Amino acid sequence: MASILDRYGIKEVADVTFYKIGADGNPAEPVLFLDTLKVSTIEQTAESVDARGGKGNPKLITWDYGKEITVNIEDALFSPKSMSIMLGDGTVAKTTAVGGEDVQRTTVIRINDSGEPQNYFIADVYDSATKGSVRKKVFMGAGAAPAGMVPFESAGITLKTAVSEDGKVIDSSFTASEWSSAFSTYAGQKVFVTYTVKAIKKTITVSGDTFPGTYYVVGDTYSRSDIDGSDQFFQFIIPKAKMSSENTITLEAEGDPSTFNMNLTVLRPEDGDMMKLVQYDLVGA
Repeated sequence: MASILDRYGIKEVADVTFYKIGADGNPAEPVLFLDTLKVSTIEQTAESVDARGGKGNPKLITWDYGKEITVNIEDALFSPKSMSIMLGDGTVAKTTAVGGEDVQRTTVIRINDSGEPQNYFIADVYDSATKGSVRKKVFMGAGAAPAGMVPFESAGITLKTAVSEDGKVIDSSFTASEWSSAFSTYAGQKVFVTYTVKAIKKTITVSGDTFPGTYYVVGDTYSRSDIDGSDQFFQFIIPKAKMSSENTITLEAEGDPSTFNMNLTVLRPEDGDMMKLVQYDLVGA
């Protein structure tokens, strides 16, 4: 039988599960499972105050108070659900309309010095062969589309507005055959072309009056014995953890991929047990 004085090391990151908190304070249904974490840390801090006296005014008695436990999680990947828990109220709205919903995009075209626009613009369009999106040149010239371009009529795109670089709105109800004449008075300029495409969306709304929630959190990892090198299960249980409202998402062209951080503050539940650390071995029935 293992002794409580046996020694173990911990290196492996934890898999973390978030649960809703039931009316009785126990975990209800799970809402998020994270098994792609890079880092999961638990930090405990507290404040103290001392009674001092006598020659040299040394410390005589110390009182500890204000215990705080924080959990910091860094995930290599994100999901719409994890993003909604990080940034909002945990709600993800999905498209239910047949045929999808409109997504608005904007691209830029150039008008040459003679008032002729380029005969295409770049857009992400649906590709029926791959059942996904591809970036294509959408052909807006006369005649058949050249190789590597997709005709405007079959691209699933609706033109919304065209705005010149000096802020003038150009009528965008033109068809491909009217493309050249629409821009004839804007020689030498760039034009912002805004369009919509149909898509299935997962929307996370971040508003001024919604904030991340409070969850029952369980993390599962391993501890390794210093005697025989065997691994044992190790689990931390946090009955009441408040997700921080502060977060940063980094988008950059170089360097490592973005990671996604969740910072949690451990709150005191009704029974006073803020966290449990459990080391366990499985046993037969």
